[in-house]
Amino acid sequence: MNLTISELKEALLNAELADLFQKAYKQGVEDGREIEKAKFENSLPPNLKKEDVAKIFNCELPTVEKIIRMDGFPKCLALSARYPRDKVLAWKNNNVSYMNSRLGIYVSENESLRLLRA
Repeated sequence: MNLTISELKEALLNAELADLFQKAYKQGVEDGREIEKAKFENSLPPNLKKEDVAKIFNCELPTVEKIIRMDGFPKCLALSARYPRDKVLAWKNNNVSYMNSRLGIYVSENESLRLLRA
């Protein structure tokens, strides 16, 4: 099959555009997830209750009991049964592997997305 140079250029351009559109779509989806995550985190009160912690970790209250007893989990010193939002979110991001080893049920958002795609 003989193709002209203009047909080859057109085919190459179409392939490059398809790749560009796919990357833009993926970036848009990821940006949307980041915005939703930021909205969720900003909607939480500064001092979290156990119900708020359950929302963050997407789990039930009995699991929250296990999580808040883990080493280094941040607690409010001035209020009982309250947990500082920003420190809890930071602790969550820094302790995914620790939680997996202790609870065996938690994976990060990126890991769960990777597992869903597989």
